[in-house]
Amino acid sequence: MTRILRDLGLVRKKISPKHADIDHFFFKSFKQGQSWLHRSLESLLGWGSQKPFMFCFVRHPLSWYESWFKYMSQPDVRWKYWGDATSPWKWHPNAVLNGLGSSDFNQFVRNVVQARPGYVTELFGWYTKPSMDFIGKQEHLVEDLIRVLNRMDVSVDEDGLRRHAPVGVSPEPEQRIAWAGDLRQKVMCLEYAGLVRYGYLAGKDRAHLTAFDSNERGLAGP
Repeated sequence: MTRILRDLGLVRKKISPKHADIDHFFFKSFKQGQSWLHRSLESLLGWGSQKPFMFCFVRHPLSWYESWFKYMSQPDVRWKYWGDATSPWKWHPNAVLNGLGSSDFNQFVRNVVQARPGYVTELFGWYTKPSMDFIGKQEHLVEDLIRVLNRMDVSVDEDGLRRHAPVGVSPEPEQRIAWAGDLRQKVMCLEYAGLVRYGYLAGKDRAHLTAFDSNERGLAGP
């Protein structure tokens, strides 16, 4: 997304750390007074009192686990630590996952489930505030980006965007990713709110969740 917007000449100014959610974007304004934010946005972007059009993207929660595992398994990354979850200055959205990595995909997911159940839904919630004007999906990234630019009255070569090569795709890890059946269903239950909120729960996944819930209730007894 950043690469495309930069290539199109649509990035005027970077005004927050990479990966900052809305709360951390506004953190400095709370520390220095609300007037700092207004002056900064007005001088840097010319927004004045007009609310900017805000958009972000999500992806299927299970796909997110797979993607993060692929990225962190790369030899030059190898489960390095990211920022500090308790520091507003060193904050990184995935800092809470520091130390939870594994060479085995299912073990990595189990580590996350143990430490931070429903993490991806929590993560998305930091960005998809009610003030967000558009929430797109990774699964149809280009078409949703075109919708965003159209809503902002920005003219672009739509066919050119569709031909743009993918950016930031992690290579396949040495170990093939294959969800353990019970773990996949458990994660779907834990991420249920996100699956529903962002429109990912339908068809087969809904049936699987229903069956899993029935089994769980049967094991738990009345």
